[in-house]
Parts: sequence; C-alpha cells; structure tokens
Amino acid sequence: MFGTVRTSDFNSVVKQYYPAIVFFAEKIIDNHAVAEEIAQDVFVKLWEQEQNFDNDNNIRNFLYLSARNRCLNYIRDTKRKQQREEAIPLSAISEDEITNNIILAEVWREIAIAIDTLPEQCRKVIQLSFQEGKTTNEIASLLEITESTVRNQKARGLSLLKKSLSNKAFSFLLLLL
Repeated sequence: MFGTVRTSDFNSVVKQYYPAIVFFAEKIIDNHAVAEEIAQDVFVKLWEQEQNFDNDNNIRNFLYLSARNRCLNYIRDTKRKQQREEAIPLSAISEDEITNNIILAEVWREIAIAIDTLPEQCRKVIQLSFQEGKTTNEIASLLEITESTVRNQKARGLSLLKKSLSNKAFSFLLLLL
C-alpha cells in the first residue's frame, strides 16, 4: 500500500491516528496495554494491505473497523478463557457504544493534534496533566518547576487550545478536567 517511497505517508498516518485508535480500543476493552497492542496490530495490518486507500476517510474507516473487530475478538477470547462471572460478555457492547467511542476517539485525536502544536513547556504540562492524570505537585516535581509555573502553563495551554479546537473538542477536554 505505502511502499518504500511512501513510508513517510505511513508514518504520518500512524502519528495522526495511533492515539485515537488506542483510545477507541481502550474504551471497548478497558485495558490500556492490550489497547496499545491492538492498535499496533491494526497498523501492521494497514501496512500489509495490498489495496490503495484513496482518501483519509477510507483509512480512518479501515482503522476503526479493524480495531473494533480485534477488540471483539479479544473480548470473545477473554470470555472463553475466563470462567468467572465478571468476564466481559460479547453482547454487552452495542453498536451505539462503538459509534460513541469512535466519536470520542476522533475528538481525542483532534485534541492530541492540537496539544502537539503547543509550545514545549505548555505541551509537557498539558500532556502530564490531561493524558497522564498527574497532579500539579507531581508535574512540578517531574519538570523541576514551581507549582505556580505549572498552573500558569496549564492556563496558557488551555487558552491556546480553546483557540485551536472546535467547541465540541474543547468541551470534551474540559470534561477531562
């Protein structure tokens, strides 16, 4: 599909969609490590495809459909292996949930792209705060800066994100707070 000449195109697709596919898979299976493995498998499958994807929608559809199928396979396999009552039933995941998770993953992708455009210090603070769930004190300690600097960088980052994100994406980001 991408060939050696288009390796940079593939890398661009991975950079653009990998966080969203991980997020999407994790929403279905509630296991971050497995979600990352599923996302990696999906991108390997994309790389191995012989067909050409003529636009971004086809690639996006392929990625989400492949991730959904791999998640459902994982749930099915997990259900077979686990005899306990709390095993995840395959039928518990509705198509509405899948659709909602795709929407959330796309919003998260928009947020991740916007975060990558922030100045370095702002980006680090925002990533540690929102993506890793670190507290102001933990961020200050990790980055060896004061807590007031963390708060200032977070406020600056949110202000810049508000300007660059759609209302839907910014509202979602605020919900993460």
